[in-house]
Amino acid sequence: MHTVRPIGISFLDPDHVVRLGRSLLAWDGDEDRTYVRDFFLPEVVDEAELAGAGAPLREAHRLRVASFGDEAALRDAEVLVFRRGRIDAGVLARAPRLKFIQRIGASSHPIDLQATRERGIAVSCLPRPTLVHVAEHAMLLMLALSRRLLDCDRAVRAGGPAVGVPGKEYYNWANIGGLSLLAGRTLGIAGYGEIGQLLARRASGFGMRIICADRKTLDPTQHADAGIQQVPFTDLLRSADFVSVHVPPLPDGRPLIGVSELASMKPTAFLINIARGLLVDEDHLYDALVEGRIAGAGLDVHTREPRGPGDRLASLANVVLTPHMAGGSRRGVLDEMTAIFANIGDALAGHAPRHARVA
Repeated sequence: MHTVRPIGISFLDPDHVVRLGRSLLAWDGDEDRTYVRDFFLPEVVDEAELAGAGAPLREAHRLRVASFGDEAALRDAEVLVFRRGRIDAGVLARAPRLKFIQRIGASSHPIDLQATRERGIAVSCLPRPTLVHVAEHAMLLMLALSRRLLDCDRAVRAGGPAVGVPGKEYYNWANIGGLSLLAGRTLGIAGYGEIGQLLARRASGFGMRIICADRKTLDPTQHADAGIQQVPFTDLLRSADFVSVHVPPLPDGRPLIGVSELASMKPTAFLINIARGLLVDEDHLYDALVEGRIAGAGLDVHTREPRGPGDRLASLANVVLTPHMAGGSRRGVLDEMTAIFANIGDALAGHAPRHARVA
């Protein structure tokens, strides 16, 4: 049965995943439903399943679901949902009725936990399995480049000079050279957020040395045990055997990796981009690859998607390309949203939320 007074839920930032959560929970009119359907394309998800993601919460409570920028709704909000940005004392002061903060993501760094404790506001930071997909995809691209996976695959499919004799081994019969280990190599992570940290853990397991660059100064005690060193971005470019990009789009739309950054990299280094296509100047990347100024590149995101026929980068043997799918199935995001709505329901019912940072 609905409570008499609506419960205000504000979605605090314009991130596309946050907007998806808002539309799934509101499920009110063509705009919400169109946004949700478009988000999951080209995968087809049954509309009843989409509507059902937020149904238990809608049925248990009378909700007022507000979107980014609605200051009046923020004043009445009892629940805040966000992914990017920061929840500090200033934001909390604008939300006097607030009882629960749900972050989409595992890190509590963007939240002033001391201020929430003083106000008695519960906080949960739910890990996102889709981000693990992204970190693993970065490892996939590094392994594919260092082991020349595409060249190996093409060579085997093309066949050898003659059919071999059963049981007689012929090591590296395709004569693939230039193979290298990840162990002992230096991985430079540009942007040490959640995905960067997930990648660092996995790369450490391969025996790689990890350096990172981030606009925030990291707590040295937080990552000292893992042997991760924060360095200036220019030093990272000069030192890394693999440069992996994990930053949001830059405010002015310029690339993070342009002609000067490519010139700073070692000729034996590889570039990995699974963040945003516009973060890499692809024309200068092509020139650097053709001229041998860097060794190769692995790209899951692209300046234009799809790339289209006759693409210059696609013609290069030292480039591995995937079609913007590092996050795995879009269904994984629906599972994340369903878990978040259940967590909000638990908090509103007075139960301890999962992954609580302040209970």
